[in-house]
Amino acid sequence: MTHRPADTTKTPFRLLARRAASLALATALTTTTAMGGYAQDITFWTQPQGDLLAYQDMFDTLTSEFREQSGINVSVEVINWSVAFNTWLTVAQGGAAPDCADMYWLHSFSGIGAGRFGPMPITQYKDQWPTLEEDFYEGALVDVHRNGEFYGIPWRVDIRPMMYRTDFLQEAGIDAPPDNWEQIVEQGLKLTQRDANGNVTRWGFALGANNNPGQTLMPYYWQAGGAMMTEDGRTATIDNDAMRTTLKFMQDLVHVHKITSPEIFEKSADPLADFTSGTVAIVGSTNNSWPSQFDRDYPELEGTWALEINPAGPTGERDSFSGAGYWGVLYGSKDVDACIDWIKFLSTPENMERISEVTGAASPRRSVMTSELWTQKPWQAVMAETLNYGHTSQHPSAVWNAIASPEPGAVLYDLVYNTVIGGGDIDAAVTEAQARMQTELDRANAS
Repeated sequence: MTHRPADTTKTPFRLLARRAASLALATALTTTTAMGGYAQDITFWTQPQGDLLAYQDMFDTLTSEFREQSGINVSVEVINWSVAFNTWLTVAQGGAAPDCADMYWLHSFSGIGAGRFGPMPITQYKDQWPTLEEDFYEGALVDVHRNGEFYGIPWRVDIRPMMYRTDFLQEAGIDAPPDNWEQIVEQGLKLTQRDANGNVTRWGFALGANNNPGQTLMPYYWQAGGAMMTEDGRTATIDNDAMRTTLKFMQDLVHVHKITSPEIFEKSADPLADFTSGTVAIVGSTNNSWPSQFDRDYPELEGTWALEINPAGPTGERDSFSGAGYWGVLYGSKDVDACIDWIKFLSTPENMERISEVTGAASPRRSVMTSELWTQKPWQAVMAETLNYGHTSQHPSAVWNAIASPEPGAVLYDLVYNTVIGGGDIDAAVTEAQARMQTELDRANAS
């Protein structure tokens, strides 16, 4: 049974601040009450998920309940996503920080903070969650551990299964979506359509749900058995057969089999629009928000689409791009114990289900993904199954953002674009990318 915030317990939020900029806006909120003089007061920062007003109402209710239970007052500030990265980069470099927060990219921001600023290990409190490994998906737990230290509780997860048009597969006489790379090619050839002049009217396969070459590359490279760098973040590991195999597979989809659009990495590319309009039949690594968005915004397509776990690569791996946000503590926190109590409160199965319901985000807690909330539709079951194959998209380097930036000049962007789209020599491109990536890692490790 799902849990909804009770309207009778809501205490209005007070807007703390509005940071106005043309494209960047952060809305700050704090919980107030007619009563005063709590034993402890802590600050908590978070990024919005789902509907902003519903998100605010949810935290209004949660902080009120927690205050009544513990006597601890939590002041919540919501940081808009448009400024979130720069906010956490500033925190990791010694800027103003809350006591605890909803954070992400632990491996990079912790590395930047170097044990002085930013995310703080809470390994000594790990026994507060005695069944952690059983309760949470393994891939999400990778995102809250670094160098043997424990940093917090994962609460949301970005997981990217395959999405396909059931109506198109049925028309082509295909009984089930592709289960491996070979079947991607076989089915893509059947699903790609051209007009009398040879112009493509429907592409059989799109590699990913966005035009970011680095993010698109990752799950296929993992499925081929590859890794971007060593666990300590000091050595690049992309000059190998796995990378060459991956790039050749992607390159052939565009230039040999011609079932994938050569425009996939252009700024104008819009896989969601292509999928809904019927000009793409299968998206190999889709955005995890698409299914709920389809239910809400495209009711006319009901029954024409479905999810499936990612096809297996040449090594049999089905790794999916994954990334978890987590609740953790910051260096400089004035009351770590109060923060731990707050995180324990948030991370109960009941509260994590409530939070998942309001935000629409998949939960890394297994009991939530097997609850009534997440077992009402077939696509939800596939989302939960895909979490078993989640591979963290984090990498232990302070310069990972630069390496994987979705802009020309970044190491992975140039590697993928120049080979997959440009048709360039894969051997030469991989050798060059390895050298460039190692230079970036050396620069980070020397600082």
